[in-house]
Amino acid sequence: MHFSEDDLRGALKRKDPGTGFTERVMAGVAQRKEGPSTTKPSRSRFAWLQPLRLHPAISSAVAVLLIVAGAIGYEQYRQNEIARQHAEIERQQEAARQTIFALKIANQKLTHVFERVKQSETNDSKIRRQRL
Repeated sequence: MHFSEDDLRGALKRKDPGTGFTERVMAGVAQRKEGPSTTKPSRSRFAWLQPLRLHPAISSAVAVLLIVAGAIGYEQYRQNEIARQHAEIERQQEAARQTIFALKIANQKLTHVFERVKQSETNDSKIRRQRL
């Protein structure tokens, strides 16, 4: 939806709150100063935890158990990460061994080809001399 500048000015234009606005605001302020009223009491964000109130020693024990469980989980994660790194290093070393083996085979094949080319060149030079 496209808004024009005039629409924006109209939406942001001052508007009169109407008669009795000041009285309504002051009545609300006075009501809050008096204390709790018949309105619904505000609930705590953690009201659902009220039935779970525990003795401080139990709360401390639960906190310690959570910390220990977190430490054990982190240690297992770290050991798994180290094992993954070792496996990766082994894969890289195996790839390096295979590459070296392939290069040795290629070297042997090229050496054989060069020897054959050298032999054919010596035979060709004999044949060329005979033709001349």
